Amino acid sequence: MKRRIFLTQALVLGLSGCAVGRGSAPEHAHFDLGHEAPPRVDRRLSASLALDEISASGWLQTPAILYRLTYQEPAQLQAYSRSRWVASPAVLITQRLRLALAAPAERGLTMLADGVPSELVLKIDLSAFEQQVRSPTQSHVVVGMHASLVDVVPRVLRAQTHFGVEQACASVDAQGAVGALRIATDRAIVMIVEWLATASRGKA
Repeated sequence: MKRRIFLTQALVLGLSGCAVGRGSAPEHAHFDLGHEAPPRVDRRLSASLALDEISASGWLQTPAILYRLTYQEPAQLQAYSRSRWVASPAVLITQRLRLALAAPAERGLTMLADGVPSELVLKIDLSAFEQQVRSPTQSHVVVGMHASLVDVVPRVLRAQTHFGVEQACASVDAQGAVGALRIATDRAIVMIVEWLATASRGKA
């Protein structure tokens, strides 16, 4: 029992980013989704596409790197105190998805805010982007996105679906969460591009 209590206390200290010992607290660490290009998907879209900025619930509109201790209090969402994203997850994923769609969208890719006429509009709502800690030594991340593809003329919903991805973390800390969320995000993006290629068929 004492060993379990010790491991739990050590985990909480590590997740919160608390520094033990002398000296000043370390600077905040800032992360993004990587400088490498997104995975290339050998699919083509049959219509011009406008990408809307990804929307998200309030807790995903901040730079916080979120986690929850599912083995203690699964309903409590917490944030690393000294590690954060350089922008909100919704902004980071929008940028990465735009890069991934550049090649497949041969008939044109714009942002919806640009006001450029397009045949289809892609709207995505980010529903999950967090680390879930199952024990002091095991964790994984969850990425969830709801996608809607809209025909501009006539303005009707063409297709919609949900993408959910889980990815194991290499470590139970902020760095482990970031690394796994990068992989999970790219996996979700590949799924989105493949779905778009199928859902846009017949639109030309």
